[in-house]
Amino acid sequence: MADNARIFKLAFEEGYITKGQLDSINFEQVDFDSVSITTCGDEDDATETTFFFKIDQDEALILNLAGGLLANETSEPGTISSAIPSASELIYRLFTDDVTQDYFCDVVPPLEPMVMEENTATGGTLNIETKVRSVTKDVKNYGHTISITGLALTNDQNESITDTSTFEYGTFTTSTVNSARLEEPFSNYSEIDNYTECLENPTDSTIRLVKVINDELIALDIPFDSLANMATQEELPRKIDVSTGLLKYVVTNTFSSSDMVCTDIELAEDIQNWYYDSTYGTLKIETLEGEPDESGNITYTHNFIIDSLILTLRGIGEDANDVQLPIINSVEMGSYTTFGN
Repeated sequence: MADNARIFKLAFEEGYITKGQLDSINFEQVDFDSVSITTCGDEDDATETTFFFKIDQDEALILNLAGGLLANETSEPGTISSAIPSASELIYRLFTDDVTQDYFCDVVPPLEPMVMEENTATGGTLNIETKVRSVTKDVKNYGHTISITGLALTNDQNESITDTSTFEYGTFTTSTVNSARLEEPFSNYSEIDNYTECLENPTDSTIRLVKVINDELIALDIPFDSLANMATQEELPRKIDVSTGLLKYVVTNTFSSSDMVCTDIELAEDIQNWYYDSTYGTLKIETLEGEPDESGNITYTHNFIIDSLILTLRGIGEDANDVQLPIINSVEMGSYTTFGN
């Protein structure tokens, strides 16, 4: 028996509802597990959606979600929650006939069908776990899985029954543009001042620099001699061809870490990465020399700009094709600091 059906059957077995009530509203066959979450789709930003419902013929399971719980970023399990009924609300309705989305979404709801029975949950904890479910060349698609633990129901006689287990209400999907397709590509990484240097570099002559944001990262492979402690002349930066994948943009369905590209560590089977590799472009490095400190140490700041950048999303699986992103004319990729004397 599915989770929702089990809850209502338990209510009957514990005397929460009578046999007559059970027969009249057919609780024992309540099963929304195979029904997808539906919304009215009237929010410009899908993460601001707070009204959800699941319809199964003449039944509906309605969720009024507290605001501010959905975001297009991976979440730590157990960190996004909402109390029922003080913050979020779960309602079961039985109608006199089959109900459609129009009933919930039309400005003026239809007169038919009518609500025959309604039960509102009087307790429980709603939890949301968010992670990337898929990507395209343009967007990251997030799945927000909504579950409820300790659902409590109360009847007209103020008798309550609580199901201490957890059932899954469903998964709601939202999308956001990926970092490469922002109006200013990768501008979100400018908030991170410094790159992390991999302890294990890809070759003896190359350094790998990494920046991580939540569920994604960028990695730059740069020859050591291109980071020489010597100021470049004005308008004469060092140049590197990045067409062999020297820039990597990686999205994952969990929290990203530099270890994913800095080591050969084997990832868990349920972790999936999507790789965007540079297949065209020129990295320009402008090196600025700072003033010596009291000990004579000099700071060298290496500023990175990539011109005519083309990234390619690598297909996953034998039958999947690579997808090329539109060219990025010029993109600032931050800076890296070295020291000399």
